[in-house]
Amino acid sequence: MKKNSKINWENYFLIYITLLILFGISFLYNKHDIGNDSSISDWFINYSGGFVRRGFTGEIITNFSSIFSIGLRDAILIFQTIFFVSLYYLIFLFCKNLLFNRLLILSILSPIFVIYPVAEIEVLGRKELIIFFIYLTYLFTNIKDIKIQLIYKLLLFPICILVWEPSIIFFVHIFLVDLFVFRVNKFDRVFFNLVLSFLPLLIIAIIIYINPISPENYFIMADNLKSEFSEICYMSCSFVGAQSDNSFKELFEALKEKFKISYAFRYLLILLIGFLPLIILLKYSKIKKKDSFIFEKKFKNLFLIFFFTFLPSTILYFVMYDWARVVHVSYFFSLITFLFLLKKNFILLDKNKIRNNLISEISKKKFLIVFIIFTLSWNPKVVMSDDVASKPIYAIPYKFYKLFLRNL
Repeated sequence: MKKNSKINWENYFLIYITLLILFGISFLYNKHDIGNDSSISDWFINYSGGFVRRGFTGEIITNFSSIFSIGLRDAILIFQTIFFVSLYYLIFLFCKNLLFNRLLILSILSPIFVIYPVAEIEVLGRKELIIFFIYLTYLFTNIKDIKIQLIYKLLLFPICILVWEPSIIFFVHIFLVDLFVFRVNKFDRVFFNLVLSFLPLLIIAIIIYINPISPENYFIMADNLKSEFSEICYMSCSFVGAQSDNSFKELFEALKEKFKISYAFRYLLILLIGFLPLIILLKYSKIKKKDSFIFEKKFKNLFLIFFFTFLPSTILYFVMYDWARVVHVSYFFSLITFLFLLKKNFILLDKNKIRNNLISEISKKKFLIVFIIFTLSWNPKVVMSDDVASKPIYAIPYKFYKLFLRNL
């Protein structure tokens, strides 16, 4: 891509991210007082009745609300907005210099990446905002620094597990990053030290799993929300009390009753189409020879490596009803990890394959059509039974108009 074209795409990307931030803040504000929004209720979970999974953020927010005499929902809005804006700003900084070929443009602007939470308001403001933010800050640091390792492995990454325990499944991407950064090329002391550095995360995940909240403690939490904040523990909040033992079997049995083969087929297509530009890039990439990597000789390109890091996330499709959320989180970790390896020159893209790819060879007008159809004409909705949504390029501004401008 020519230099001027690259600058133009960076400017377009800035406008794109800015618009998503503005729309996102507006939608967060509009829905923070809605009484049946699951993304709000998830932030109600706290430790007033004792330890409970996903209660860390709720504990901070309920205390913040009490100390500063701010309504609980207003406090949630403040935290959601801070993390949302900070995350999207970091995404812009992280990706702005990477729009140098059409496949990278399509992968970064995929409808299952940054546009998805804004297009589907029900997902906007979910706790993975915090997980994404912490992961991106890690990639901006000097990862080799022992202080950075201690801060993230003993404090910030464990907080991710306390915020949303399924995030442990996606930390295989962080392990992959560490293998590259520390140039691990064999099963030696460095490799086993890296494995041990993730042990605190695993221990915390196990503690959460074997310590479900009791019905008595759940009612204490629910009563505290009602008496102190006049809020009902509903949807995501009540869900943690409804689970008697945090078991996968319990979740699987509940999901099995709603499952249909057509849902699995639809989401297989969503995954294949949404990931397609990234899949092609992975097939066109290889590890630099001067950068020793433990599995370098076993893989000709990065596709299989990333496929194996993706596989653990498939567990969540057996226990979670909101499949599109899993797609979004999986794609975020996969894309950001790939882009990090590219930015830091751990991998190389085959320029000849990129240049001779069909997407690179078509005219600008045809690429614009492909770009609009792929990035702006569809997005997954929320739960597995939902059909695919259409025309986010139109739907997002229309939602804004309907909520804030129509009655002026």
